[in-house]
Order: sequence, then structure tokens, then C-alpha cells
Amino acid sequence: MTNNPDAERAAEGTRNRAMRAETSLAILAVLAILYTAYLAQNLVAPVTAAVVASFILMPLMRAAPFRFLPDALSAAIMVTAILGALAAAAWALAEPAAEWMGRIPAAVEELRQKSGDIAEPVEAVRRASEQMRELTQGDQPDREVVVRETSLLSQAVEAVGQKGASFLVFIVLLYFLLATGELLRARVIRSARRLTDKEKARRILRSIEREISTYLLSISLINAGLGVAIGLSLWAIGLPNAALWGAAAALLNFVPYAGLAAGMALTGFVGFITFDEPGRALLAPALYLFWNIIESQFVTPSILGRRHTLNAAVVFLSIVFWGWMWGVIGAVLAVPILVMLNTCFAQIEPLRKFSIFIDGSPPRGQNTNGSPLPD
Repeated sequence: MTNNPDAERAAEGTRNRAMRAETSLAILAVLAILYTAYLAQNLVAPVTAAVVASFILMPLMRAAPFRFLPDALSAAIMVTAILGALAAAAWALAEPAAEWMGRIPAAVEELRQKSGDIAEPVEAVRRASEQMRELTQGDQPDREVVVRETSLLSQAVEAVGQKGASFLVFIVLLYFLLATGELLRARVIRSARRLTDKEKARRILRSIEREISTYLLSISLINAGLGVAIGLSLWAIGLPNAALWGAAAALLNFVPYAGLAAGMALTGFVGFITFDEPGRALLAPALYLFWNIIESQFVTPSILGRRHTLNAAVVFLSIVFWGWMWGVIGAVLAVPILVMLNTCFAQIEPLRKFSIFIDGSPPRGQNTNGSPLPD
């Protein structure tokens, strides 16, 4: 029996066209999903946050004493504990936070006065540019411009309403995911047709749950320790409301890179309006940077190790992308989403090549600087 070269080339061309069509459809589907997630961020973002939180808390559902209780009761206890912790933190920090919010206008004016030597030349340049603009315009008649703005109060009420609705979606969905988590897992596995697919689905769900819970629980403890260290250091140098800045440092550290910059800017601002000496004012952001270096270079690598190492460039791009998509909540969820994607890609053969780019651990047999390990 002889092979027909024309028929083989025709079959190969058909397969290539089918593969290109499938790739194009996959790209279009991803773009459609991302576009929908952008438009419906007030719904999709809290749903994603609830899914991530459920993966974190599901191992606790199987631990004593929760495993001896009905799932609905265990979920209710966990959600109530979360709400209680948030309410206690808000009650403890509300007064100093409100005080500083009220001091912001006066603090900005005080900072402007302290930086008058720098601001005076800038102001002179601004006045000169205004004079040049008046000379070029001549005696042209003034144009009346009417700008209609929505009142600040209505904007604040609308924002609070949206965020409150998103938080309600998060809490309610988290409860149902915890209460019916085992049932959902069993149905996802049962939906696979072949036995190998069922085992693969079971393995992926276990891996996501293990990786996400281990990573975020470890990061939460590390960030809490970082907040305590920064708070005590700022209290030692006499910065007021050090507990507030320590709590802010713990929360900001959930957003790599951007959280460090925001925390240093915040403590530097407070330092400059609190202390008269520039050296003492700069001590606050310097301590903030010092403890962040200790955390990022020594504490986190020693606790998490290579298992949860991610490519720094990919992490940065993920924060930028999800922060642009969903704002602050997107920046907070950027790394957990990346961990989930990396876990899924590592378990699926056609997508494993993407996991190689996300993974930041050195290749086997090499140090972190790329040099070979000693024998």
C-alpha cells in the first residue's frame, strides 16, 4: 500500500487550520472573559475573593473541632469570627484614623511651609508661565466656562454603597462555599467523564487548596509580624499612633512593591509633619524600609522556601494588571490568582510550559544566582 503525498499534505493543512482556529477561539474567549471581569468588577472581584478565601479556610473545616460539627455551623462560626475580627480592628483603629483624616488639610499646609525653600522657585516658575500666557492671549474676551460636578457627598455615598454591596456578596458567598465546599468538590470531580480526568480534577483541587492555604496563611503571619515590628519601631522614635501605622504596614504588605512604596510615603509624610528635624523625620520611612528588607530577603524565603517562589517580573505584571482591572482589591488578589494559575498549569500537560515562566525557583542543580550547586 503506497501513501499519497498530496493527501498527507492536505490532511496536515487541515490539522494546522483546525489548530489555528482553536487557538484563535481560545484567545477570543480569554479576552471576552477579561472584558466581562473589567465591566462587572463590583461583582466578579468579590466573587474571586470569596473563592480564594474558601480555599484558605477549607483545611480548617476539616480540623478539630470543626470536623465534628455540621458544615453549615462550622461555616457560620468562621464567617462570624471574620466579621468580629474586622469589627474589632475597625473599632480600635477608627478613632486615630479619623483624627488623621481630619488633620490632612492642616498637615499638607504644614508640609508646604516646611518645604518652602523648594516650593518657592516652583511657584516663581508658575507665576512666570501665567504672565507669559496672559501676554500671548492679549485682550481676548474671557470665556465663561460652566463645570457641573456631582457633589462630593453623593460620590462618597455611591462609593460606600458599591463597596458595601461587594462586601456583602463576598461574605454571603464565602459562607455558602464553606458550607457546601465538599459537595461542590465531589460534583466537580463527578462531572469528569473518564477516570483519569476525575483523578486529575481531584489532584488539581487538592493542589490549589494546599498551595493557596499554605501561602496565604504564611504570608498573613509574616505580615502580622512585620506590622508589629514596624509599629514598635515607630513607637520607639516617638511617632504618634504607631499601632495605626503598624496595622497599615501589615495590610499594605499584601501588595508587593506598591505596598512598600505607599508605606514609606505614608510614614515619611507623618514623620515630616511630626518632627522638626529632617533627620528624625526620615528615620520613620528608613525603619519601614529596613524591616521590609529583613522580611523580604530573610524571613519570607526561610519560611516559604523555593516551593512558593514566583518570578518577580511576572508578579509585578500581575499586580499592575489586576490593579488596573479591579483597583486595590485586584492588587491584593494578584499574587493569589497567580499562585492558583501556576498550580493549575503545573498539573495540566499542555499548559505546563506557562508554569515554567511563572515559577521563580532556580532550575534543578543551580543556585539562585544561576551557578551550579556543589557536589
